[in-house]
Amino acid sequence: MKKYEKIINDIILKIQTGMFKEGEQLYTEKEIKEIYNVSSTTAVRVLNELETAGYIFRVQGKGSFVNKTLVNKKVYVTENNNFHKHFKESVSEHSDVIEAEIIQDKELCAKLKIKNQKLLKVVRIKYIGNVSWAHQTNYIPLKYLPDINIADIDGFKELATMIRKKYRIDIHQEKSKKYMKVVVDPPKEVADFIAKEGEPCFEFDRYTYFSDGNIFEYVKIYINYKYYSLTIKD
Repeated sequence: MKKYEKIINDIILKIQTGMFKEGEQLYTEKEIKEIYNVSSTTAVRVLNELETAGYIFRVQGKGSFVNKTLVNKKVYVTENNNFHKHFKESVSEHSDVIEAEIIQDKELCAKLKIKNQKLLKVVRIKYIGNVSWAHQTNYIPLKYLPDINIADIDGFKELATMIRKKYRIDIHQEKSKKYMKVVVDPPKEVADFIAKEGEPCFEFDRYTYFSDGNIFEYVKIYINYKYYSLTIKD
């Protein structure tokens, strides 16, 4: 474990055990340097990582403060699609593939924590009946999908099923991490399909992991706000 990671873990432990309470000021950059005997660069990285992880927030000219956070708190989450509120009768779900191609993108490879290499990109629109409710783009390193047939568009409609049958990788059984936020102005290429009336959308960044910690896929998902909600219990 790297030095800055050890410092981050130590500070997180101090937050979780109450040494630093919610709203209380955290160590300054100077104090981190002195307490842990590290450089300014390392101290700044520690604070940046803690902010990104949601443990602290920073106030310009005043310092860093402990955030009110549910980080690593054990909760039970239920995702609801709310279809029953909008469709009186049972209707079927299906997906349309609007794009399937091989790309090479440094920023996307960075998200996948790999060197710049070829990726499979699949863009799908999900429907309930004839109503489009979700826009989903999957990015998967091509090294995990040898001999993939890009021309077989229909094969990508049920992407997870195809991957399970052809490559013996069950995405739904692998661990994943998901980041969610609400956007009031989704990209035009998304809004044209699922938010034609200018509705807000839920935006997700999802990562699927192999058991060894390597990332199998990065997925960008947009869902029209009417068709999604969360129930959280602690």
